[in-house]
Amino acid sequence: MITDARVLQPEFVPNDVKHRAAEVSHLSDTLRPIMDGQRAETSLLYGPSGAGKTCIAQYTIEQLRENVVALNHQYGNCWEDHTRFKTLYRLLNGIDKAFDIHRQSTPKDEMVERLREYDGPAYVVILDEVDQLQDKSLLYDLYRVPKLTMVLITNREEDVFKELDDRLNSRLKTCVRIKFGHYNIKQLVTILEDRARW
Repeated sequence: MITDARVLQPEFVPNDVKHRAAEVSHLSDTLRPIMDGQRAETSLLYGPSGAGKTCIAQYTIEQLRENVVALNHQYGNCWEDHTRFKTLYRLLNGIDKAFDIHRQSTPKDEMVERLREYDGPAYVVILDEVDQLQDKSLLYDLYRVPKLTMVLITNREEDVFKELDDRLNSRLKTCVRIKFGHYNIKQLVTILEDRARW
């Protein structure tokens, strides 16, 4: 009998992850400045579908949140929120700044300005499938938000960088890259055994 079907959902994040210690450690080290009240470098997690990129990003940020009392975070999937408006709306919603935004009447520049004016704790945003973002100039705007740290996720890093203009390319080319490989059969078996037990 299935007692908790959530563990079978793609968005499920376990309390303990297996076979990705190096990736968790690398991302944790990259995000460590947040613990000192500083902004962390942008991270790019890339590799094949099903390699655990989204899970590791969410798991690592949750671990960081447990160690840092004041931390906001938001997940956005750029397949679903592929327009500038939808992405900005989701990010503003994550810090309770979207309550009076209406699609037709709120200028996109005002939405970016709200993020820039944010004066709360560190804000970490995961942009999954970031290569699907229609207007990649938004990444430049987000890069310039003082308290915002980006974790970008894609299958192939070249899909992110091929359409960037020079100013964004120069900033994101130096981002921390964390490559994910395929799980092997034994690794998949242990992951599925945990899911079955849960």
